[in-house]
Amino acid sequence: QQDFAGASLAVQLNARLTADLRQLAQRQGVTLYMALMTAWATTLTRLSGQAEVVIGSPVAGRGRSELEDLVGLFVNTLAVRIDTSGNPSGEALLAQVKTRVLEAQEHQDLPFEQVVEVVRPTRSLAHPPLFQNTLNWIPGKHAAASLGDLRVVPIEQVNQVSKFDLSLNLSEQGETLLGTLDYATALFDEATAQRYLGYFVQVLETLATDEQTHLDRITLVGKEERRYLLETLNTTALAQVNDEQTVHAMIEARAASTPEGVAA
Repeated sequence: QQDFAGASLAVQLNARLTADLRQLAQRQGVTLYMALMTAWATTLTRLSGQAEVVIGSPVAGRGRSELEDLVGLFVNTLAVRIDTSGNPSGEALLAQVKTRVLEAQEHQDLPFEQVVEVVRPTRSLAHPPLFQNTLNWIPGKHAAASLGDLRVVPIEQVNQVSKFDLSLNLSEQGETLLGTLDYATALFDEATAQRYLGYFVQVLETLATDEQTHLDRITLVGKEERRYLLETLNTTALAQVNDEQTVHAMIEARAASTPEGVAA
C-alpha cells in the first residue's frame, strides 16, 4: 500500500542550458513546457524500458473568461500519453508531444475522475491510476506579491510527502529554470533520485544541441558518472602483455602470482 512518504531534491538549470532550450523550442515551434516534457518522457522511457509512458500534468482550469476573477481552486490534472516506440528522433518526439499536449489541453475541463471512470484501469492501493509520475510547469516570470507596507517572502519547506513515484516541478526564475524533484522514499533513495535528475539534465543537454539525435543514441550517463563507473569502480590493473609469451604461459604466470585467488 502506498504510504506517500517522500523527499525532494532541488533542481536548477543554468542560464546557458535554459537559453539553449528556449532556442530549441523556437526552432521546433513548441513551448518550453513541451520541450521539458519531451526530455522527461525520454528519461522515463529509458529508465523503465517501456515504449509508452503516461505523464500527469496539472492545468490551472481557468480557460473560460468567467472564471478569471473567481477565487478558488480549479486545477485539473491531464494524463498525457507519449509513445516512444520506433526509436524516434528528438525532433519527431517533440512534434508528437506537441500534438498530445494540445489534444489534452483541448479537453482540460473534463475532470480527471471522469477520465478514470471511462478508462477503467486496474486499480491498486500501491499506486495512483493512469500514471505514477507528474510534470508540473509554472510558466512566466511572476511578480512578487504586494501588500502595502508588508514584505512578502517565500518560505522554503522540507517536503516529506510524495503523491506519486516521481514529480518534477519547474518554473522560470529570471534566466534560469528552478524547481524540485519529489520522489517516493519507499521506492528511491536520495542517491538514486540524484542520478535520475542527472539523467534528465543529460537528456536536456542532448536535445538542446542536436534534436536530430535518436532516442537510443542519447547517453544518460554524464562525463563524471562515466569516469566514476569506468575508473573508480573498475580499478583492475591491466596486465603487461609480452608479445613473445604464449597465452597459456601468461595464464600460468597469473595463477602463480595469486594462487589463492578465485578464477574469473
